[in-house]
Amino acid sequence: MRDVNLLVKRGEIIGIHGPSGAGKTTLLKILAGLERPDSGEVIVEGYNLNLLDDDGLALLRTSIVSYIPQDYGLIDEFTVYENIELPLLLAGLPKRERRNAINSILDYMGLRDKERIKVKYLSGGEKQRVSIARSLVTTPSLLLADEPTANLDWDNAKRVLELFNKINKDFRTTIVIVSHDMRVLEFVTKRFVLYDGLLKEVEM
Repeated sequence: MRDVNLLVKRGEIIGIHGPSGAGKTTLLKILAGLERPDSGEVIVEGYNLNLLDDDGLALLRTSIVSYIPQDYGLIDEFTVYENIELPLLLAGLPKRERRNAINSILDYMGLRDKERIKVKYLSGGEKQRVSIARSLVTTPSLLLADEPTANLDWDNAKRVLELFNKINKDFRTTIVIVSHDMRVLEFVTKRFVLYDGLLKEVEM
């Protein structure tokens, strides 16, 4: 990527389309503080990520930013409940607070009947919902989704995208979705194309 400028306002749903290898995942990881840019600045909710050390970036990811990787990032041998609990454990929340937060997100995501099931027994669509639930349990301001529909058929993909819209309306969460699938751009409020290292806004 080169000379990338991206301004995301609170409450927007940003869609970034581009072919494999265009740098979409790298861009998301930079926004999440998982990778550092070679030059320039990254500012999220007033925090300049360039100035944060590893502990500061880790704190950012347990309070302000959540990143959903393409492969869901779940632990197959853990239950749904245990997977959702992980970021709360990392944040050091007491058991009662963890339980209350997890109960709320299980109900919101319609996963109450799945909480004791190991992730390895879930369908792709269910795994994606668990991954989203885990990302939401810390009530982030910014949600970053890397190819969230890539492993799903289009019916399940639409359900996931509609869920992002619901999350955006219910919590005013800012969401950035990257995808190689142009159809995803029908569910966002602002569109960009990343191609050959360049990011360009596309008219709605």
